[in-house]
Amino acid sequence: MEQNTADCSEPSSKKRRKDDSDTLNQTECGIDHINRLPYEIFCKIFQHLYLEDQLPCALVCKRWYAILRSEPFQERMSFNFSHCFGLPIASHHLQYMASAFHCVFDDCGSDPVPANQAKVLEMVRKATAANDEPGPSTRPTPASAAGLLTPEQLLFSGELPLKSLHIKASFDRMRRFLADRLKNMQNLQHLTLTVLAEVAGDELPEKAPRWVIEHGTLPSLTWQLFANTNGYELKLPALERYTVDVANDFDLHYLMEYSEQLVELTVWFYFERAMEQTLTRPFPRLRKLLMKRFDKGPLSPEPNTRGDDLAADRFAQSAPLLEDLTIDSSTVAYRIFRAVCLHNAGTLTRLTLSDVIFPRALFVLILELKNLEFLRLDECILEEGSRLRHVDLPKLQQLELINSGTCFRLDGGFAHVRRLQYSMDSQLSRLCRHLTMLEELEIVLRTGAPVAEAIREHFRSLALLPCLRTLTINGMKTNTRPWDHCQPMPNVEQLILRRCYLLRGNFALLPKLFPGLKVLMLEGTMIAYRRLPDGVQPVAFLQRRLKGYLPRCSVTLRHCDAEPVSTVLKMEDEVRWRMQLFEQGHMKQIPYGQTEGKKEKKRRKKIWNESMCG
Repeated sequence: MEQNTADCSEPSSKKRRKDDSDTLNQTECGIDHINRLPYEIFCKIFQHLYLEDQLPCALVCKRWYAILRSEPFQERMSFNFSHCFGLPIASHHLQYMASAFHCVFDDCGSDPVPANQAKVLEMVRKATAANDEPGPSTRPTPASAAGLLTPEQLLFSGELPLKSLHIKASFDRMRRFLADRLKNMQNLQHLTLTVLAEVAGDELPEKAPRWVIEHGTLPSLTWQLFANTNGYELKLPALERYTVDVANDFDLHYLMEYSEQLVELTVWFYFERAMEQTLTRPFPRLRKLLMKRFDKGPLSPEPNTRGDDLAADRFAQSAPLLEDLTIDSSTVAYRIFRAVCLHNAGTLTRLTLSDVIFPRALFVLILELKNLEFLRLDECILEEGSRLRHVDLPKLQQLELINSGTCFRLDGGFAHVRRLQYSMDSQLSRLCRHLTMLEELEIVLRTGAPVAEAIREHFRSLALLPCLRTLTINGMKTNTRPWDHCQPMPNVEQLILRRCYLLRGNFALLPKLFPGLKVLMLEGTMIAYRRLPDGVQPVAFLQRRLKGYLPRCSVTLRHCDAEPVSTVLKMEDEVRWRMQLFEQGHMKQIPYGQTEGKKEKKRRKKIWNESMCG
């Protein structure tokens, strides 16, 4: 009280000078400026720190402590670690996992390398009792007797705040080490089980007992089973979101058993009968569906029989709430596309079609979907006939056409579309004339055909888009520099260069072409230097150069790198570059080659293009 009285009796002018002096000292020392940042920026900064670095940050001030302990921030924390079931876990892992809401566990005992498997199995034998199977048993082991915990004991102790858990291991090791412990995790909201290949010590699928997966409140399960043949049972009364690979009768049985309570379903079929029987089940609560069939036979199946159409109609009518549909492969599209367009037209708002060859008579049914707001066509072509013209989808806001230029003619029927992603073709000038409401445009330049000629001829038409605010160029190569053929676009505020190969230089044109640019972002882009700059980081050097060209623009480089021109030219030939990486030992598997279906589809597309040109 005495101190407050003295402050009040101080002359106002002297007090004002004192306050100004304190503010000036704080400004000069740089003490308080950082706390002017908003909450979202602090969260992004703290997410880049390791947990041991976050702990002292919580002691800086009350605001930082409140942010680091807030539930929205902590729910973003994920802990990824590799260890082995049955072996004692390090103490510092317990500290990390006690603060994480999401965990990804990779079982080292499922390592496919035989030499590593032998080492791990020997370590497990030493850590467990001689007469005890390292698994669901709760009998004490030497590790637990010494006060040490194994990963399975720690994960399923019921004391961790985990909301999502992702485990990668072989099926039999999951069964033996996890067993019925799952029900102890009362807070768990999502479980992902990725089944790896069998390892030494695993029981044969036909001899191993069934694994009972039981949880009273788990709403979401992702089964990445692939072609697994092991038996299991599901007891999940609260299951609503389900992702599964149907490769055997166990997968099919539980998919059909839980069909009436599913809200979201992602299913990949390995055999034809599974899809046929699934279509006989009702899905009254289903809102989101992704269906994929691994086609091993001919790419375009025979037309459906009358019985097939009736089964598809019953399936579509049994899912009256369906809003989001993704169809991957021609087999699935031939079975359910017609039924969905006829019976779910009133509710369907999002549609994704991938890897489908459509007869025109079937594809034209898409015009029935008047409530469609999002449409994506990826590697889809019409087998016969011309593109659909004057398409009337009045609520469509976002359209994505990836190597699917044979499906639609981009005319005035799409004038109301605001966001468009499409692979470069000769329709660009027509697109710019008709899509007058377009605000975001992403052009994918990595297409099956050369694009240099189309860029020189049509890229200047981008200036005709009056509402364009965000322009994204995806897949630019060193020999295609689109802004050499552009007209000034003063309305563009954001320019994004994604997965591009850029020769350093000629960026001085950007201020002239985009005078109103506020954001320049490079994502996953490779910068080609004839000679890498000495004494500096090439990416940071380029960022400073770009900032010099665009002083009033925010310049951001994410996951970018710089290499000599000779290396970048090799990387542009993706097939040869992957082979080179494999030969050097940087890759364990060759992502190379095409399936027979892909080859057949490419052949048909080539025939269609030649007939159109003729």
